[in-house]
Amino acid sequence: MNYKQRILPLVLANVFLVFLILNCNRDKTLLRATSDYFPLQTGMVWYYVNGSDTTTVEVLGDTTAFGHFCTLINRNFVKEYWIKDKAEIRKLVEKETTLAGHNSILEQRFRHYFQLPLIKGNYWNENFIDTAIVFGGNSIIFRHSITGKVDTIENITTPAGGFFEVYKLVLVDSVKYNDSLAFQTSYYWLAPEVGIVKQRFENTDTVEQVLIKFKSSTSPAP
Repeated sequence: MNYKQRILPLVLANVFLVFLILNCNRDKTLLRATSDYFPLQTGMVWYYVNGSDTTTVEVLGDTTAFGHFCTLINRNFVKEYWIKDKAEIRKLVEKETTLAGHNSILEQRFRHYFQLPLIKGNYWNENFIDTAIVFGGNSIIFRHSITGKVDTIENITTPAGGFFEVYKLVLVDSVKYNDSLAFQTSYYWLAPEVGIVKQRFENTDTVEQVLIKFKSSTSPAP
């Protein structure tokens, strides 16, 4: 066997390997581009666990809040309001303070939580600054910043199963008014057609919730 006869199978094998890798990457890119990573169809339910604590999140349906059409979610009997379009996902944020037994609203608006489409390395930021008049006529300068990043693309496993092409998002939430300053760093793992399969919240304590069961809008209850 001459040199050309020996080298040809190796060349063909390498070409075939490159072809497989390119096709695989193209398929993954197509999957991520065409999948819904934050589905909000009515009837969807997620069940999370954190140690002995459980959290149930259910999509109740379309509604309106503060003049906006949005989606109502029930999180352990606490209502949340979300807006999703092609460019972003917003959540209703309500911040208040208590002075002399009186509650004063500092912020009540839909905030930019996630930017769409999800692309690894993307950043986004939204700052809110306002002066609130509170009980007694005093004024408070209120600052609230939310900064997000699409950190990595991973494959992860939870008690609900294995999930592939999962986006890991990092969200830094900071609130400052008067001499008060609070930070929270949140991590979200979003799987195609399922949504959040894992989430971790870090401030003075760390809380991590992982998905144990999931019900789509068409599947029977587990």
